[in-house]
Order: sequence, then C-alpha cells, then structure tokens
Amino acid sequence: MKKNPFTARLGALLLCGSLFASMLAGCGSDHGLSAKSPVTVTVWHYYNGAQQRSFDQMVSEFNATVGKDKGIIVAASSKGDVNELISHTMDAIDHKVGAAEIPTIIAAYADTAYTINERGMAADIGSYLTDKELAQYIPAYIAEGRFSGDGSLKLFPIAKSTEIFMLNKTDWDAFAAATGATDDSFKTWEGLTDVSRRYYEWTDAQTPDIPNDGRAFFGRDAMANYLIIGSLQLGHELFDVTDGQVEFDVDEDAMYRLWENFYVPYVNGWFASSGRFRSDDVKTGDIVALVGSTSGVTYFPTAVTRDDGSSYEIESAVYPVPNFEGTEPYAVQQGAGMLITKSDETHEYAATVFLKWFTSTQNNLQFAVDSGYLPVTVEANSEEALGAAFEHAAEPVSETLQEVLLNGIYTTQNYNLYTNRAFAQGNDARKIVENSLLDAAKEDREQVVFRLSIGMSQEEAVAPFVTREQFSQWLAGFRAQLEALL
Repeated sequence: MKKNPFTARLGALLLCGSLFASMLAGCGSDHGLSAKSPVTVTVWHYYNGAQQRSFDQMVSEFNATVGKDKGIIVAASSKGDVNELISHTMDAIDHKVGAAEIPTIIAAYADTAYTINERGMAADIGSYLTDKELAQYIPAYIAEGRFSGDGSLKLFPIAKSTEIFMLNKTDWDAFAAATGATDDSFKTWEGLTDVSRRYYEWTDAQTPDIPNDGRAFFGRDAMANYLIIGSLQLGHELFDVTDGQVEFDVDEDAMYRLWENFYVPYVNGWFASSGRFRSDDVKTGDIVALVGSTSGVTYFPTAVTRDDGSSYEIESAVYPVPNFEGTEPYAVQQGAGMLITKSDETHEYAATVFLKWFTSTQNNLQFAVDSGYLPVTVEANSEEALGAAFEHAAEPVSETLQEVLLNGIYTTQNYNLYTNRAFAQGNDARKIVENSLLDAAKEDREQVVFRLSIGMSQEEAVAPFVTREQFSQWLAGFRAQLEALL
C-alpha cells in the first residue's frame, strides 16, 4: 500500500514535536504551562489562499504535537488583507465598541508594531529567547524587530519576502525573436524602460491601420518600494529615522531619475496598471512583465485571456529585481513579523513556543515552499536547504515557485536588503509614497489617451507631460504632502 505523504509527515512531526517539547522542558521554567490546563493563543494574520491553507495546516500540526504536550492551543484567523488587519488590530487595542478582544499574536509590519508598542501593548519577545536561539535567525530580520531603542525585541520574524521580476515568457519570446531584444534589458530600470518602449512600438506596428494602439510591457506592485529603495540606491534615504523621529530626504536629482523611469514610460503607455494587482494585468494580456513580491507568485497566471475572449497558455520566467545603472544592488526586505501583545507570562511564553516551533528549520522551509515566503533562519536560507525542501515536499512544487524562491534566496545573499526604521507617521507616509507618483501618472495618461483620440500623434500627445516643469510640479506636491505629516 502506498504511504500517504501527509500521514508520513505528520508522524514524523509527532516524533519531532515530542523531541522539541522535551528540549523546551530542559531549558527551564514552563512559565505556568500545563498540559492538564491548556491556554489558548489567538493569532490574527492577513494570509489568504494557499498561504492561509499552509498556515492553518501548520497550526493544526502544532496543536497535535508540541501544543498538546505543553498545554497550548493555537487558534488562528485571517482578518483579510494587511489594511483590514491593521484596522481590526487598532480597533481592538483602542477598545472600540464591537471590537474583538486583543489577540495574543498579531502579524504586523514595523510601523504598526511601533504604534502598538507606543500604546504599551507589545511584549518583549526577547525575554523568552536565549542568545543562542536568536543567533539562528538572519540578523537583519531580528534587527527589524528591535525598533524601540532599548534592546528589546518587539517583532519576531516568521516569513519574509523581497521583490522579483516575473515575465510572460511566451509573449516575450515572440517579441525577442522578431526584434533581437535580450533579457539583459531586465538588469536595470533604464534597460526596462527602453525595452518597454520598443515593445509598445512593435505591437503598435502589428496593426498599421490603427495608430497608437501599442501595448504596455511592464507594471509593478508596491510603488512605495520603487521610490524608497530607488532613492536609497541613488544615495538618499527617503525616510531618515533616528530614535523614532523622521526627516524626509527628498533629493531632486534622485527623484527625477525615478520619475524618468516610471512616470515617463507610464504616460507614454509603455507601463500600465489597471487590475488590483499586476498579476491581474498579466492575466488579461495588458502587460507582459511585472515586479512584485516573492509571496505573490501563487497568483501569477498560467494563461492569458484577452477582452475578446481568446485565451492561450503561457510559460513564465523569473529574474532578480532590476537596479539603476551604475549603482550597488538593493532590494526591499518585507513581510510582516509576529508581535506578541502584553498579557501575562504564561500566554506570552506560550506564544513564543509556537513561534519558535513555526520557524524551526523544517517547518520554516515547509511554509516557504507552500506560500512563496522566504525562510528566516540562517540554516534554511540557502539554495541547498531549499532544494532539499522541494525534493521532500508532500506535493510537487511548481517550477515557477522554485524559480521565485531561488531568486529570492539569491537576492537575500547578493543584494543590500533594506526596510526603513519605524516611526509614528510611518503608515501615513508610506501611503503618500505609494500613491503620489502613480496617481499623477494615471491621471496624465488619461489625458494623453484623450489627446490621441482627437488625432494627435504620440509625440504631440505626450509632449506637455514629460517636461522638467511637470516633474517639478509633482515634486513640490510630493514634498508638501510629506512635510505636512511633521
């Protein structure tokens, strides 16, 4: 009889769980835990789809193994997307009418964790961990959780992500064969801008009787990452934070280079965004390539369906995120950590037991191959460890997901990773950075489309929008929005 892989894995985990529990018992006090009188650890997160299924399965495994032995029951629930989670969290902390009770663990980004900590509601996770245990994690991920300035650890890493470049290889191959374009263009933002122009012109030429109907090549999720990482790469830390106080370093030359390689191609129609996420735009054939999070790989389509109902399957390809010409490689370090809320010693310790179990090497890798997130321990963060996880996964891991995770690991090892330090106005500042340039590009693209519709040439339609004066007008408004936060 063929052995059920899940049953086999669960049996192994039961054994590992018992060993893990024994190891914990040998470390000292159980802080009031008792198998005869279990405590419940509630978890709020923003995982959905495959990520939620994987998280829920691992919670069940914990409850059946270590949780059962130690007297811990984990109850997890998704609160929608990140913004919905933040809303639920702050309502609970502010004790708003109708709000749920504050959970034991909250998935949080640093700015939200900073706000919770300012309310006096974040427990020091480090008080339940030894230096040896902390040394098992990638130092930059631990450093992100030490934002309070007193050496405490308020945010614990369980899964991280960075950005990668994903491509509809099927449509790219047709374009490359016809024009001689190469994927060297994907190494830099300048190269990407140029190849996007060429793709627009090539697709426009396919219908000579219909002028100006070229198609966009590229789009990106998380505009804030483009501006924050790009500005840093060009020598200016946009959010310069010291002791929780921010100064905005909005350098004109750096911003102009960013503007040239997003706003200009966008108003020309070489870049685009129309769906909620750029993977939606690849699915409809509105773009061919995107920059998005490694954790978004599960949403990249396997087929394109156009407005006329025609559909065809596509292959994908994955590359590291582009950089600006002549600069050191930089990439964003992102992905929420887990914040333990202040309650009592027993619940705080129980929450830490679960987080340590979740990020043990085998479990950390399992969640990675299920979800598209990157592992957080030094041991798990290697191509060899990831390759072994692919080989021993209970279900086959798609080639696309393997490529994404391997490119993500490559990025963590070869790029400078950055996440800005937390500050009080962080969420509001990020919203401004996320929307300012994109909104301007969308609004002005609509005007360009109108000008084309009344018979103007591409050059005439775009001319008023790609001037230094137009850039200066946007920059002044952008600076004013940020400064108004101070």
